Amino acid sequence: MIIELATIQDVPALLDLQRKAFAPLCEELEWKDAPVLTESLEHAYEEFARCTTLKVQNDEGLIIGSVNGNVTDGSLYIGRLMVLPEYQQQGFGKLLFREIQSRLPHRHAWLCTCQQVRHPYEFYLREGFKPYKSEEVGPGLTWAYLEKSICLFNT
Repeated sequence: MIIELATIQDVPALLDLQRKAFAPLCEELEWKDAPVLTESLEHAYEEFARCTTLKVQNDEGLIIGSVNGNVTDGSLYIGRLMVLPEYQQQGFGKLLFREIQSRLPHRHAWLCTCQQVRHPYEFYLREGFKPYKSEEVGPGLTWAYLEKSICLFNT
């Protein structure tokens, strides 16, 4: 699989991927009005303009996974990492997650995730991220804010 930059023409497909990737999780949490499910196409275009977005496609050209991020003042803010449910647990998310970090130079990386969705939360911990703050966003829903510092050595 080749990871490549998404283009503005990919935005509608990325929004569709987002809804399909997050719908099962939101249903499990009974979070019907989650931003990942209710985001408008207009907002998706605005977000795309602010971020670097990577994608991976299957052999038929369907976008099966994506991640976005942007760097400000040496800090990488990682946005939505998403993979179609039928392609999850096959390493695509890990490849995308590591690729966005390697393509965008940074000293710190930041992200947030729903703490009640255990698999992604535990994945981020295994990838070296540590929680630094949490915030209740609804009944039984907590955003966990995670960070990771990059050590730079002079050789």
